[in-house]
Amino acid sequence: MISSFVKHLSSRTELDGSNDSLNAVSEATETLTKEFFTAIQEQDTETVRRLLVDHKTDLTRARFKPEPQSVRFPAEIERDAYTLLGAYLGPLTGLQFSILTGRDGIAKDILDSTFEQDVDARFGSGNTALHLAVLLGASTMVLALIERGAETTLRNKRGYSVVVMVLADEDMSDNPDILRLLESTGKEDK
Repeated sequence: MISSFVKHLSSRTELDGSNDSLNAVSEATETLTKEFFTAIQEQDTETVRRLLVDHKTDLTRARFKPEPQSVRFPAEIERDAYTLLGAYLGPLTGLQFSILTGRDGIAKDILDSTFEQDVDARFGSGNTALHLAVLLGASTMVLALIERGAETTLRNKRGYSVVVMVLADEDMSDNPDILRLLESTGKEDK
């Protein structure tokens, strides 16, 4: 999976070379992005932290689009994911990618470096990292995102906010930790 992941990142289109300094900056940014997402994939916490310290602005906003079938929702929630979030993931930030792949420790490191206005960055069908964490039942990430100011009332293109998602899905509403966290925000939008 790593080789196809790196191969995909390497195949991104490059500038035509008409401006060498711009091309060099683009290549440097592309190299950093590739190193960052590879470190997330390989669970290399030290490299992720080092890159975030040195290149916070570039990397917390960097995105990549996973190859089809290389990053999937867990089989037991795949149907719910398609219903509530949509089938299209699109380009993901490092925070979203790390939550989707279950790398919560790395996700917390990235969240700590993420600018407030980027916590609710959208992907796919208008989903946020909080939509993803709620769907996956990642209560520690839900708490961390809420503490960082993630908005619980934002709706995706399918019309679901995280509160509505929980109320609409019997399996999710059985998760008392997430229900408690969402209720404690005091922002229900039934």
